[in-house]
Amino acid sequence: MGLANDRKGAHASEANGGADGGPLRMLVWDGMPAAEALAVVAERVGVALDCEPIATNEQLEARLLAGERFDLITPSDFMIERLAGRGLLTPLDPSLLPGRDALAPWVRRPPWDPQERWAVPLAFGTTGYLYDRDRLPGAGGWRALLAPPAGVTVGLLDEPREVIGAALLAVGERFEATGAAALARARELLLAQAAAGAYARRDSGDFVTPVRDGSVAAHHAWGGAAAAAVRAEPRRLAYAVPQEGVVVWVTTVAIAAGCARPGLAHAAIAALLDPQVARLNVERAGHATPNAAAQALLPPQLRDDPVLFPPAAVLERRLTVRDLDADAAARIDALWAELVAAVG
Repeated sequence: MGLANDRKGAHASEANGGADGGPLRMLVWDGMPAAEALAVVAERVGVALDCEPIATNEQLEARLLAGERFDLITPSDFMIERLAGRGLLTPLDPSLLPGRDALAPWVRRPPWDPQERWAVPLAFGTTGYLYDRDRLPGAGGWRALLAPPAGVTVGLLDEPREVIGAALLAVGERFEATGAAALARARELLLAQAAAGAYARRDSGDFVTPVRDGSVAAHHAWGGAAAAAVRAEPRRLAYAVPQEGVVVWVTTVAIAAGCARPGLAHAAIAALLDPQVARLNVERAGHATPNAAAQALLPPQLRDDPVLFPPAAVLERRLTVRDLDADAAARIDALWAELVAAVG
């Protein structure tokens, strides 16, 4: 009891100015958390937030390994396993995060953080594909995207695990397969279609505009931005969630190892868990929240959007990206290098 009180007293002291002053440094994705949400967090904790953008989990990892100091970071699910294993995260104090009770049951105690020791989920979504109904009438499964009809071009995400995993599903293998035989089947599909000119681009930054302007018939996509596109043009555009399996990714917030003010960092996470703050990530940035209390506050056009918030049947068969051992990662990297060379 005394130790807990001492810890909370230290946190209160930090919140009143902190050990070394200055802003809390964060590594964040573009729009996650939303700028408006971050502004509320800064006001509540009484400290400015110095946010630097990342475009991939690997960028986040590289900056930590290079010795850069950050207080809060926003890794995706599988990266939590890797960072924790390398000693790059600070354990969370659950007594300071009662807002976790508002999270949906399906996102609690995930396989990449089963004790909820390292991270708090902030956003989630599916990985499917956005398509033009007229130009890809046979859409539905992964093969329709990865082996489109002759003369039809599509776009891929610039994400090796997502693309190779989808190819594995398209050829009847498991998403998480990393054996030589399974990867050979995925390789055959991907490189044959690349040689045929089916893959026009690789881009994780903007996969909506190329479908909207007709540059490609479909694009590998994440559900948040795709949902907004479908809401804008429901008669022309649609979003496929393949029956073979779909990744449900989760973006989290965690405290980096070496954070000098863990009390302030916990206070910032607690503010992000507030349903009124969490809803801003949906309303202003278009990302689904796993915060059930926040979802209940949303207007019906967002709350009931099945692309943004997939139904229970999709969540029940969700696939999760997990960290790989060195040998498996090397095989994935080798195949990805071949595909990048073929697509350009």
